Amino acid sequence: MSEETVAERSEVEEGQVVMPFYLVCDVSGSMNRDMPALNEGIRKLRRAIAGQPNVDDVAQIGIITFSTKAQLVLPLGRMSEEQMPTLHAQATTNYGAAFQLLAQTIQQDIARLKGQRLQVYRPCAFFLTDGLPTDRSWLQTFTGTLTYDKANGSGMRGHPLFIPFGFRDASEDVLKKLAYPPDKGKYFHTKTHNIDEALTGILDVIMNSVINSGLSAKAGQPTITLATPSASSGIQSGPSQYNSQWV
Repeated sequence: MSEETVAERSEVEEGQVVMPFYLVCDVSGSMNRDMPALNEGIRKLRRAIAGQPNVDDVAQIGIITFSTKAQLVLPLGRMSEEQMPTLHAQATTNYGAAFQLLAQTIQQDIARLKGQRLQVYRPCAFFLTDGLPTDRSWLQTFTGTLTYDKANGSGMRGHPLFIPFGFRDASEDVLKKLAYPPDKGKYFHTKTHNIDEALTGILDVIMNSVINSGLSAKAGQPTITLATPSASSGIQSGPSQYNSQWV
């Protein structure tokens, strides 16, 4: 893509709808052999979105990784204008670190986008993990950072639609509790032992969800539209079972 094209598409149209999407990736040590598949899936996601200007104009993507700590490796932006980072496996599986950084990043991004006089649709976060959390207070941290209590007005008013994806040793019971909000949240889980196939299927669901959602905004009716996994992917989905009373 030429510099001239990038510069032209970087202009902000006042009042334009922006749909923020975040990819939150587990890069704990158990993911070491799976990093090539994960990195290729993310590059495929970029190519698909950048190849559809109507989607690229609306759907902005940010990437957060987490293991012992969490890191923003790709700030929220248009896929056509970003170079994908290469992710590397690290240490433990600290869910709470990811939740805290995601909440902080969303709040900063929404403030920035609104400062540009853009219409910001509710963010959507895709959470990918292959194992159990190593931090005991993961659910308390999730509730304290990424949920909102309408009854008393406490919590994160601009909370994201939080969609967890689990594979290998990830617990389906944990995923159910993280799908948020309860009336809209959905989790995805696969028990296949072929992790390359699992990641391909998961990232295809994410890719198609972003594209469908971006196209809905261009059609004048923006909505987060979660794609259905292919029948051959082995990925199953279910509704949220989040309950704030568990905390």
